[in-house]
Amino acid sequence: MSAVDGGNVTDEVAVTRSFGAAATLLALGGIAVAIALDPTFSWTADALSDLGVRDRSAPAFNWGLILGGIAGVGYALGLWRSAAGSPIAAVRAAVLAFAMVAMAGVGVFDLTDPLHGPAAIGFYTLITVAFAVDGLARRSTTTGRVVLAFAAVHVAVWATFVAGGWPVSGLALPELPGALMLAAWVWVLGPLPVLGPMFDSVGTRTDGIDEAD
Repeated sequence: MSAVDGGNVTDEVAVTRSFGAAATLLALGGIAVAIALDPTFSWTADALSDLGVRDRSAPAFNWGLILGGIAGVGYALGLWRSAAGSPIAAVRAAVLAFAMVAMAGVGVFDLTDPLHGPAAIGFYTLITVAFAVDGLARRSTTTGRVVLAFAAVHVAVWATFVAGGWPVSGLALPELPGALMLAAWVWVLGPLPVLGPMFDSVGTRTDGIDEAD
C-alpha cells in the first residue's frame, strides 16, 4: 500500500469516527437538553418520546434524533467501507444503518403519529441485532464478547419490563440501557471505536472478524 493510499484510509477512518461521535452526542445530547427543558418529565411515568410532543422539549429531542440518525448512517457506511469484502461486516453495517434510519424516524414521527411506534420498536430491535451480529463476528476478542452480552442484556431489559418486573409505568428507564449501550459500542467497544486505536479491533485495514466466519 502506498503512502497516499495509507493516508486516504487513515482519513476515512477519522471521518467514520467523527460520524460516530456526532451521532451519539447529537442523540444523547438532544435527550439531555430536552429533559433539562421539561420540568414535568418523569423517569418513572414517562417515555422518552413524551419529550418529543411537549413544546419546550420537542425541538431538542426530535432534532437531536434526526441529526443523530443522519450521522449514524454515515458511521454505518464508514464501518462497511473499512471492511469491504467481508459479508458479515456488510450485514452489521446494514443493520446499523437501518437502526439509525429508525432512530431518525422517532424524531420525524412524534408520539402522535402512527409511524412513531414502528420507528421506536425498529430502533431498539435493530440495535440488539447489530450487537448480536457484531458480537458473534468478533467473539474471539474481549470487546466482541462484551458486545454479544449487550444483546442478551437488552433482550432481558425489555422482557422483564413487559413481564411487569420494573417498578415503573413509563418507558423512559427501560429505554435508557439500549441508548447507553449503543453509545458504549460506538465510543469504546465496537469494531471502529471513536476513542481510537487503543480500543480498535478494525485498525485501518481489517474488520476484526473471526477467521472462521
